[in-house]
Amino acid sequence: MSERHWETGRPLEALRAAGSAYEAEYAALHGQRIALIRQYNMWYAIGFATSLSCFWLLVFLSLSVSSMPLMIASAAIASCIVWFAYRVVLTIDRHVVALYPRIVFLELALDLDFYRDYLRRRPRGDTERSFIERCEQVAAGTTVALWREVYSLFNAKDFPSDRRITVHFKYAGFLAVAMYWLIVGLIVLPQYLGRGR
Repeated sequence: MSERHWETGRPLEALRAAGSAYEAEYAALHGQRIALIRQYNMWYAIGFATSLSCFWLLVFLSLSVSSMPLMIASAAIASCIVWFAYRVVLTIDRHVVALYPRIVFLELALDLDFYRDYLRRRPRGDTERSFIERCEQVAAGTTVALWREVYSLFNAKDFPSDRRITVHFKYAGFLAVAMYWLIVGLIVLPQYLGRGR
């Protein structure tokens, strides 16, 4: 009966010497990671464009029919669209982070240092650096043992979104929402002030 290596694992030295399907998995994981990043960039770009379009459409419509509730609704609807797009970005980003333990495991198994070096050098990334250093100290003789150790050390909270590219989306979202309400305020307030005279 042949050995079921997915349960017992392969010796790491033999794996590195032979090169294996793990290299294909490593390439596929990076492809998946890049696809997810493109996906959340697309989601935010579409959400931001939709938010701006809805806002200006409703603003001009409210001015044409002289409807103050519609004017206020334009800012509220546009703000909700921005918030929804940002929440989708955060959800997709969590899927990117979920790939990290497997990527780190494969780099350790194949003796690579591409993404580990990236995570290690992240600005203000103390928890990311700590995760990589602890994984590099793991002493395991088989792939199964190494994967179990790396996965047990992984905690998604060590990779917060405020230290990732999504923080720029957050700032852009806040600025967009502030702009919407500022524009509405500049249009609405003079009408209230004019009535008081």
